[in-house]
Parts: sequence; structure tokens; C-alpha cells
Amino acid sequence: MKTQIKYPVLILFMVILFSCKGDEPKVELDNTLDIAISSEPNMISPYLNPTSAAREVYQYIFVAMADFDPVSYELTPILIKSIPEEETIKDGPYAGGTKYSIEFKEEAKWDDGSPITGEDLLFSIKAIMHPGTNTPNYSSYLEKVSDVIVDPANNRKVDVIFKDYYILAKELIVTLQVYPKYAYDSKKALDEVLLKDLSGPNGDEIVKSNPKLSEFANAFNSVKFSRENAFNAGPYKLKEWVANQIIILEKKENYWAAGSNIPALQAYPERIVFHIIPDENSSITQLKEGNIDLITNKNISANSFFELKTNEIYADKFQFLTEDLMKFYYLAINNSKPELSNPNIRRALAKLNDVPKLIEILENGLGSQTVGIFNQKKPYYNPDLKPIELDIEGAKEIFKDEGWSDSNNDGSVDKEINGNRIEMDLDIYVTGSELSKNIALLLQENAKKAGVKINIITKGFADIKRDNLKTRDYDLIPLSLTQSMVLDDPYSKWHSENDDPSKANDVSYQSEKADDLIIKIRSARDDESRNKYYKDLQKVMYDDQPVIFLYNPTEKMVLSNRWEGRSTMKRPGYQGNTFKAK
Repeated sequence: MKTQIKYPVLILFMVILFSCKGDEPKVELDNTLDIAISSEPNMISPYLNPTSAAREVYQYIFVAMADFDPVSYELTPILIKSIPEEETIKDGPYAGGTKYSIEFKEEAKWDDGSPITGEDLLFSIKAIMHPGTNTPNYSSYLEKVSDVIVDPANNRKVDVIFKDYYILAKELIVTLQVYPKYAYDSKKALDEVLLKDLSGPNGDEIVKSNPKLSEFANAFNSVKFSRENAFNAGPYKLKEWVANQIIILEKKENYWAAGSNIPALQAYPERIVFHIIPDENSSITQLKEGNIDLITNKNISANSFFELKTNEIYADKFQFLTEDLMKFYYLAINNSKPELSNPNIRRALAKLNDVPKLIEILENGLGSQTVGIFNQKKPYYNPDLKPIELDIEGAKEIFKDEGWSDSNNDGSVDKEINGNRIEMDLDIYVTGSELSKNIALLLQENAKKAGVKINIITKGFADIKRDNLKTRDYDLIPLSLTQSMVLDDPYSKWHSENDDPSKANDVSYQSEKADDLIIKIRSARDDESRNKYYKDLQKVMYDDQPVIFLYNPTEKMVLSNRWEGRSTMKRPGYQGNTFKAK
């Protein structure tokens, strides 16, 4: 148990003087929650860096207007009074569209004591839609917002207008983290432009013609607001950041929501300290020595997890938490490469993966093989699609049928494509983690039997993302995709319009059938039609195999017994601010 014993001079003197009376010094429990994380986020900003590593930290600083409760999984108000209902607009320029009326709580305050208002929401959406800000993950969704109208009589009330129907309109808006206008736009640059102009076709020209708008974007994108400081309405503030070592969050004093029963607003630990420890052995050692209170499956393998769990020495020291996760692992395939552009070839590669063996090796059996992009707990997951099994002979048959043979007897199949003799000689980029390494090694072993050469190249993930994934200079990369509780919108990740280095279709998946179904999903108003489109899309992608679908993992967390806490299916799998010291 980590303790801090504090002896002010006078108290110490009194204890010594009257020790015959049985007085004892007070022992104050250390109310710091120490968490091991495997990688350092580039920045702490939901808009600029909505990665899993960043989310693990910024969830305590930035809070949404509403979010899914970590226990009930129901959409719950946080900064606003209630979840708005969809209203059909009957007249005016947006007739036929939908409106969501939002009202912020009177007590909701920024760090300077000023109220959170509709002006902050309007500013936040402008900042996202500004052509110069690095917010592609958000802007592709918020482009459907036609207008944001703040009530002139009460600026805590605001209407968000969608000219066209969108399945995620309500969830998209209310789960948005609102940014404080006073902190991020002190010069009021965005007051000089309308939202519809920023997000319109002439947005770039408007920004170029106004130096204040360009200056705003440069500041917004900078480390000033994403690494040096962080301003929002959450219960913690960024206290210290030592690169590659620790990130310290400190509980706010005089916090507007102190004592709240809403999980996102609670702050039981005085400090939350994230220790950046990429090495699993170091993480476990620090856990055993009492320097770390929590490690997740990013810092502990399944084998180590079960070794600790079955070791009697640690039975009364730790809690071993498991929870299904809203994420899946997959092998990204560069669909733009000539040798990988054929769906049949991609299916042949899928047949070279022994997914059940991966689950057993990497997860000790905790996980389930998946066939597509939607979580198996969603009502529109397609149960009719059967997992692709290891089938080396079947893969060899596909290669033969598609004209691939070992014409030069070098051990790998080859084929003439566009006048060039191409070998099935593929590079797989891995980070060195046990997960990516074992996926690559098992594939390499099976692929060799089918005449496919796999070269394993180890690099840091940031380097892989910059040098290979975004430039499409790769063949295969093991990746994961974390999902949320809301209805899925596959547009940004899988629609061909987003096959661009600045966007999210990193595998260059192109399919007219998939594109058509994705658009239908976005516009379907009833669950029955939408669920059919979801299942049809899974069938199309199952046939195309733009990536090799692997499995849904189960969270494995080890928590010190000096804390009372629980895991959740809601990403990132826990909410440390709700943990109570025993």
C-alpha cells in the first residue's frame, strides 16, 4: 500500500511528549491513481487526436454534452438538461429537415467560472468545420449540420439544424465535447464568419482572405492547446507532462460539478498519473511493487494476465477484470497494390490465418472470431456469414485459378501483371507488440506453405502511420478499430470517397455496391430497412475482403485491491475518475 505519513513539527512534538497517552500519528492514504499506458499520445485533444491512447487521458479533461453511461449504457445528459428529441421543421429555409433543441444546465461552468452556452457549441462546430483545422474525423460527420441557432433571449438554449436526415444526428451532436470559446478564440476570429460559409464550397477562399481565420487555425492546431494546456469542463486539469515518462492530471478545486452522481463528472482520486511504459515486463514489475495501480491489456498479455490471476501470492493484492470490448483486430490490406487488388487473392490470404489459434495464443481463449466491421453485440451483425477458416490448400487453389504459379522455382508464386512479373512477396509492418508480432509470425508460417513470402518489418506505430499507412506504401499491417455504442456509420472508414491520405479509408477500399449501401444506411429512417442494409454491406465486404477480419478481444485489466473500481464495455474499458481508494 502506498502511503504518505505527514508530521508537521508541532504535531510531532506533541506526539513525542504525550506518547504515554497512546496517541498515534495519522496515516493519510495516497489518493493518487497510477495507471500504466503503453504509448504516449501525440496530443490531448478530442478534435485533433481522437485516438485510443489520447482518449485514455483526455476523457477526464474533456466531457461531452451527453454520453453513454458506463454501467447502463444508456445515453445520459452531462452538460445539458435532457437528451433532445428530433423535431421536423415544417417551414422556412430548412423545411423538411430536423431540429434538435438543446439547453445547457445553469450550473455548468468553464474553469474561469463563466457559463457553458450555445455560443460555445456554435464555436466548437465552426472550429471543426474550419478548412484549416486538423479535424477530418469530425468534419466528415458534422458536414451534415446546416446551422446552429443560439436563442438571443437565453444563450444557454441552442437549436442544431440538419437539412437532411442522418441516422446519427442526435448522438453526433450530444456526444460532442464542447470547447470554451473564451479560451480557444480570445480574438473572436470565428465571429467574423458564418458556419455555412466555413463549411461551404468556398470555405478555403474565405479563410485565405481573412488572416485572423488562418491565425486561429494555426493556434488551434498547435501544441499550445493540445499539449501545453487543455481547457474544458471535466473534473481534472493537466498538471504536468514529461515526454515519454508521465502525464499528471490533478483534480480541480471548486469544481462546478463536485459531488455529482454522473460518472463522467466524478473525481474520487486527487490525481491520476499515467506512466508511459511500453514494455510489458516493466509494467508488471511496477504493478507488483505497488508503483502502478492499473494496467490494461495494452500493457499485459493474456498469458501474463492468467499467470498473475492463478498465482496465490497475488490473490489478495489485485482484482482481475474482464469485459467485452467494442473493438476488433484486423489485417489491413493495401487494396491499391496490383497484386492485392483482386478480392479472390485477398480471400486466399484470409485463408492463411488461423484465427482460433491466435485467440488461444494471444488471449487464452478470451475473444471471438469476427467476420466483418460491426460488433457481434449489435442487432444488425450478420450471423449468416461464417468465419473464414485456415485452409492452405484452398488458398493454393485460388492462387492457381487466378494465374499465380511459381514459374521461377524460387518458393513464391508469381504472375505477370501489366507487363511486369510480380512475386507474391509481401511486407507486413508490425510494432513489435506481442499481438502484432504473433499475427505476423503465424501468417508467415502458413503463407510459406502456400507459396507466399511474408517479410516482417518492425517499426514504431507513429512511423508506420506516417511513412506507410498514409502514403499507401505497405502490403499488410495488423490494426485495431475501436467502436462506440451508437449506430455505426461506415462512411468515413470504408466509403471510396475517403480513399485519401488525409482521410480514414487507409486500405483504399473501392466498391460501388458498398458505397451505395453505406449511403442508404446513412439515410434510412426505420430500423428494419437500416438493419437490412447493414447486413447486406457485411455480405459485400465479406466477399470483397478489403481487410482480413480477425477477432473481437476481451479486456483484461489488473487493478490494485486498494481501489474499488470496475471495467466497462464503453471505451477505453474503465473510468479511473470513478475509482475509490479503500
